[in-house]
Amino acid sequence: MAFHGTPVEVRKNQKSTTWYSSELIDINGDDNIKVRFEDDIWPVRDVPSSSVRRLPEESADDFDPQVDEVVEVLLSATESSPSGWALGKVKSIKNSFYFITFDPTQKGKQDLIVEKTALRRSSAEQPLDLSTVQRKLLPIDSDLHVWIRSQDSSGCLSHVQHKCNLLVANCCRLSAGTNVEMGSTQDPEVLLIGGERAVHLATMLLEQIHFKYQIEMQRFHEQREHLMERLNVAKQWHSAQSQQVFEVDQAMVGRIIGKKGENIKDIRDRHNVAIWIEDPRGNSNNCRVTVSGQTDESVSAARDELEFITVSIPVEQESVGWILGKGYQTISAIARKTELHHARYDDKSKTLELCGLRHQVEDAKLLISVHQEYLPVYQDMDEEQNAIQMSFDQLDGVAKGKGKKGSKGDEKPRKDGEKGKGKDEKGKEGKEGKDGKGFKGSKGDEASQEEDWYSYQRKGKDGKEGKDGKGNGWKGSGKEIGGNGKEGKEGKGQLEKRRRQGQGELEG
Repeated sequence: MAFHGTPVEVRKNQKSTTWYSSELIDINGDDNIKVRFEDDIWPVRDVPSSSVRRLPEESADDFDPQVDEVVEVLLSATESSPSGWALGKVKSIKNSFYFITFDPTQKGKQDLIVEKTALRRSSAEQPLDLSTVQRKLLPIDSDLHVWIRSQDSSGCLSHVQHKCNLLVANCCRLSAGTNVEMGSTQDPEVLLIGGERAVHLATMLLEQIHFKYQIEMQRFHEQREHLMERLNVAKQWHSAQSQQVFEVDQAMVGRIIGKKGENIKDIRDRHNVAIWIEDPRGNSNNCRVTVSGQTDESVSAARDELEFITVSIPVEQESVGWILGKGYQTISAIARKTELHHARYDDKSKTLELCGLRHQVEDAKLLISVHQEYLPVYQDMDEEQNAIQMSFDQLDGVAKGKGKKGSKGDEKPRKDGEKGKGKDEKGKEGKEGKDGKGFKGSKGDEASQEEDWYSYQRKGKDGKEGKDGKGNGWKGSGKEIGGNGKEGKEGKGQLEKRRRQGQGELEG
């Protein structure tokens, strides 16, 4: 795993004017700094803080060395020493080449001829002051031991070191194969070195953001592997299953399901199939119905009974819930950790208002920014979780859509002259009719006709004897109290009885 120390420059002693490239890896005591040199040409060693400085800022494009100007010149690495920068003076300039001379007190330094790219301004960086530096070992949750030892944690620690301006943010342990052996326990720890505020901010970033989400992501991946194994087994079993997919108008879903799901349950049981219905997608009014069974015949038979044809931070809308958290828990926690005075979200302007000291607001903005970077990760995980679950649903026959309860299936029409069983509509009296025809029932009637037939009861009073006693009606499930005409005769004596009572006509 890559080490995340701060690049520094080290000189051999107080009188040396050459600063060698190295890396700060730890601090020992009040004045010693442990450094590692480029390509490990020299062994790791402790040097006084007065001999260690940060890298100078990069030179501007207008750097134009002149004769007699004091500059620093790059010394390439050799087999016996790392690269470094030595203090020298421009002696002359010819054809874009610079002749550099060194202080004669510096042994082994010979005049050089270099190009401008090998020169930089004399650095004004001061040696490190350890009185302002803090060293902290941050314990790691046992669930993250594997992750913190992996290359995946490298980018996270590097990010924290850069964002918080730390000298060091690195995993240290006694395990074999580590570049640096530090700490006193076998469990890995994160070493943080930097200013007091920098270490405090880095601790919050790691504990409140990175560690928290890394644990959840790790658990998700473990669960994902388990689910994928189960999914593969399920796919193998279902690969031999017959399946048909079709669409129906959303208005038909109630009829497919039936009252209390009786219709769809009956079809499943009779044909030994699995059926599920999905809600419409986008602007479509169609629901997708999937039927799965062991044979093509059973699936086709079921389909035949189912298929119907029909210092304010702007916040992006999709990020509001993620940033605020459930019950404002996330933003409240950030506000509390960074000690903000308040954090308020304005729904009208779609902005998050942060109130606090400058560094508190900056800290909160950083935490929010890093927190927001995890949103697409969680969205991807949700999408993948949903995709996996959808695969299970499609295979196991779990209906995701919720339609209206359907009415009972169409009844068969009565044949002419056949006795019908029904009840008079809404108890209204019937007028004298010339023929005894009842409701005309035929296949393909609309659902409203079915509902009219089943919801009304024939409790009206019989009228006069019809001339034509043909019973062209529906075979109802309830009793028809009115007369059933046979060749114009009364049905079972009811007509005469009603006639004597002087009430309404018979409705066939």
